[in-house]
Amino acid sequence: MKFTRVKRVWGIGVVVLAALGCSLCKDNKAFKIEANMLIEIPGGRFRMGLEKELADEILNEEGWLGQALVWEMPAHAVEIAPFYISQTPVTNAEYAEFVNAGGYANKDFWRASLEEEAIYGGSAPEDFERWFVHSFEKWFARLTDSTNKALGPSTWENGKPPPGKELHPVSGVSFHEAAAYCAFKGWRLPTEAEWEFAARGTDGRIYPWGNEFDLCRCANRERNGSDTVPVNTLREGQSPFGVLHMSGNVAEWVAGFFEPYPGNELLSEEQIQREEGKRIARNTFGGYPAILRASYRVARNADDRPPGFGFRCAKDAGAPRF
Repeated sequence: MKFTRVKRVWGIGVVVLAALGCSLCKDNKAFKIEANMLIEIPGGRFRMGLEKELADEILNEEGWLGQALVWEMPAHAVEIAPFYISQTPVTNAEYAEFVNAGGYANKDFWRASLEEEAIYGGSAPEDFERWFVHSFEKWFARLTDSTNKALGPSTWENGKPPPGKELHPVSGVSFHEAAAYCAFKGWRLPTEAEWEFAARGTDGRIYPWGNEFDLCRCANRERNGSDTVPVNTLREGQSPFGVLHMSGNVAEWVAGFFEPYPGNELLSEEQIQREEGKRIARNTFGGYPAILRASYRVARNADDRPPGFGFRCAKDAGAPRF
C-alpha cells in the first residue's frame, strides 16, 4: 500500500465531496452507545511510530510535514500490557458532570498532573507544595469558558456546552483539565503507546480502519467544515478493538511529555530543546490524510486550550470499568 495511492484517492475525494456537500458519504447515522464506556484492550506487541518507507512516501507528497514526521521516527517495537480505554472521546455531557460536581475546585483531581509538571521542570517537591497550597485557587480561576465568567472549556458559554452538542467531544480543554477529569472518574489518561496501540492494533495499519484513507470514515475539516460530530457516529472508522474516533474529530491529550523516540538520530538538539517540557496530543481534526494517521503526534504546552483539543481516559486492567 503506497501513500501516493492514498493521496490520489484523497485528492479526488476532496474535490468531489467539497462540490457535492459530502453527498458521496453514507448518512452519518447515530447508533446507541453506553456513556462512560471503556473497551478492554488485551495488550500485545506492535511497532509504534512511522516506518521509514512510508515517511519517504509522505515527504514526497507533503514536503511541508518533514519537521513533524521526524518526531514519529524511528518505528520501534513496544510491548503493551492489557488495559481499558474509553470507547469514545469524552463528551460535553460527560465533562459537564465534572464541572457540575465542583471538579475545578477540588484539589485532589489536579495534584498529580500539576506536581508531575513541576518536578519535571526542576522544581523541588517542597516548592511545589507551597505553590499548591497558596496559589492553586488563583491558577485554576483562569480556566474559564468563552465568556471569561464561568469555569469550563474554552468552547463553552456561561458554564454550559454549545446547545445540541451534548454528545460531541468536549474540546477547548488543557492537558491539566483532561487529567483532572480522568482523576475525577478514578481513571487516568492513556499513555502515548497505549493510545496508538488501541488505534492500530498489531498489524501496523496506517489508519484505525486499515491502510486506505477514507474521507467518509472520520470527521475532518474537508468533510465537516470546522465542526465536530457526535461520538455515536462513524462506526465504520473504528479501530481493530472497536475504539471510535481515533482519526479526526478532536486531537487528544495523552500522558507523558513530548520526547524523541528511542534511537532517534534525526532530531537536532535545537529541535529537542524547543519542545522540551511540552505535552503530547495524538490525532487531529486536520484536513490531510497525512496528519490523520494513527502514528501522528504533536507537542503543545500543557496550559493550551485550543478548540479541537479533547481527550479520552484509560484504566489499568484488573480493575472494575466503572
